[in-house]
Amino acid sequence: MSKISGFALLAIALLHSLIGLTLPGLIGFEGIWQDIADIGVVDAAKPEALRIWGYYWFLLAGFFLVLCGGLCHWVEHSLNRVLPAFVGWALLAIALFGIGLDLDTGFWLVLPVAINILVASRTSATLPDKSLVSQHGLEDSFRLSTK
Repeated sequence: MSKISGFALLAIALLHSLIGLTLPGLIGFEGIWQDIADIGVVDAAKPEALRIWGYYWFLLAGFFLVLCGGLCHWVEHSLNRVLPAFVGWALLAIALFGIGLDLDTGFWLVLPVAINILVASRTSATLPDKSLVSQHGLEDSFRLSTK
């Protein structure tokens, strides 16, 4: 179960981004594309246009979560590593903050991912995987650093 966090974050991020782009009315942004067109696309996300500004940050959060989820998936599957505990703690803090400000939120989906990362990082071995060390030609430096 420990190697599903990256995939789960990617799934949450893609759902977040797809809903934001294709069904903005579901999240309170009905007619947002028309509002953006009326103001003009360039430099439309200003605090004076609070609705567009909020939509802008909603989309950016989803796009950055895609990046983070992809990186976490890569660490788990290409590097064959467990995500570090600080990632779990950071996601837990962000999720709790988001839930605290809005109970009707998608941050509830991030909560089990954060907990999974924390549990997985706690139960993982602390030494590097020897196959990873040999794959990158670091046998000699690993041998020296462990003496």
